[in-house]
Amino acid sequence: MNHLKRVKKFVAGSDKFFNIYECTVQEVEEYLSDSGKQMIRIKVDDIDYTGLYNKWVYEFLCENEGEQSFIVLWEAPKGKQMVAYVKELWQNHLEGKDMVEVSTDHTPDQAEAFVYMWTNKDDDRKYIGTHKGTPDDGYIASSDSFLEDYHASPTRFIRTILAYGSAQDMYELETKLLLDLKTRMSPLYYNMSNNLSGNRYGV
Repeated sequence: MNHLKRVKKFVAGSDKFFNIYECTVQEVEEYLSDSGKQMIRIKVDDIDYTGLYNKWVYEFLCENEGEQSFIVLWEAPKGKQMVAYVKELWQNHLEGKDMVEVSTDHTPDQAEAFVYMWTNKDDDRKYIGTHKGTPDDGYIASSDSFLEDYHASPTRFIRTILAYGSAQDMYELETKLLLDLKTRMSPLYYNMSNNLSGNRYGV
């Protein structure tokens, strides 16, 4: 996914932040959550994103499935990004209308560091980390257990950039994700630390 911009919009009583990505949506589906809510699920770069159902958004995604297009993701609590259901955000970008753009240091060309997530396509096991540098500088990860699996078969893994920013902000975001997702010692993650001790900034 190619990050285009980060915008702010007042929704449901508070300012919320959204990221717009240029990408190709591989799959789109409508489903009911366990609580009976109508939802949308999309797959981009073999990663699933979900969000509340909106008819316009769902139809737009279906029309552009498999084609180069864009998506709008909401920065939900606990650091997870979800498909935005506010159609105005999608329409404004589609029509080239100005939106309140924020945090210019969240763009790759200006950022000092980034938070990333590697996903094992075979078993969906993940590794979350941060790195002070750029996504194309050759850095992979700092975890020995993850690197052992990665080097055994690099094509099994895909990387998603979750956020860009200052080294301090990205370290704090990574720590928040590790704690909120309870990744330490979880069989769903390679992460063996929650950042409360050890190296900073993935160096």
